[in-house]
Amino acid sequence: MNLDKGLIIAIILLAVVGAFVAIPYAGLAILLVGLVSGTTSPLTELSERTGYLLVALAAPTVAESLQAIPVAGAPLEAIVGSVALGAGGIWLASMTRALVNRIKP
Repeated sequence: MNLDKGLIIAIILLAVVGAFVAIPYAGLAILLVGLVSGTTSPLTELSERTGYLLVALAAPTVAESLQAIPVAGAPLEAIVGSVALGAGGIWLASMTRALVNRIKP
């Protein structure tokens, strides 16, 4: 297993565990893991970066609508929202790296 897969698994594990157990600063931890993932293996394709941006923007809206599910709604909302936060971190690091690569000679 390479580093990128390990970091994605860490984001998912933090999101799932954080949905059921109160983890202090879980959102910050997920964001930082996303930033590290985006820095260590940046998204090189524009379409891939756009996909991560769409996930980061649309997933919280979808997560909010999951509240309508009687028993599983709240945990599903927390999981999807946390994964969206990780995707946002990956997008932010990749986009920043792409901009820096365009600017530097």
